[in-house]
Amino acid sequence: MKRPPFSLSQARLVPLCVVALMSVGCGPDLEGAPDVVPVTGTVTINGEPFAGAGVSFRPDTDKGNESGFMPGGATDASGKYELMATAGAKGAPPGWYKVVVMPPSAPPGSDEVVEVPEYNQKYQDPEQTDLSFEVPQSAEPVVIDIDLEP
Repeated sequence: MKRPPFSLSQARLVPLCVVALMSVGCGPDLEGAPDVVPVTGTVTINGEPFAGAGVSFRPDTDKGNESGFMPGGATDASGKYELMATAGAKGAPPGWYKVVVMPPSAPPGSDEVVEVPEYNQKYQDPEQTDLSFEVPQSAEPVVIDIDLEP
């Protein structure tokens, strides 16, 4: 029996590759952008490390941050994160940010069950979160620790 030129699994990869290629170059251009300040910290829930969480700093336009950058990162097993403004730029442009913390999830197509500790869902919504931090203009790295309420 003759094999078709593409298997079903290969055919599923084509749209994914197209989307990935289309997104190259999307987002703010770093040329002419403000310098970024290295930002690290630890996310905890009642003092316990929150492993695998997604951390996103959203510009707070109400406080004058019009940068357009949404730096983000993920926490490791000890709850530590490091922000990336964009590919190759570690940190965040100076300014005020609303912080969103998303729960960990299993990789797409995985049967893995991810245990998520209980925490207030307001932290998952940029309109409801009360986490607000300023990244100051600084030559030194900035540490922003985040302790979530259950």
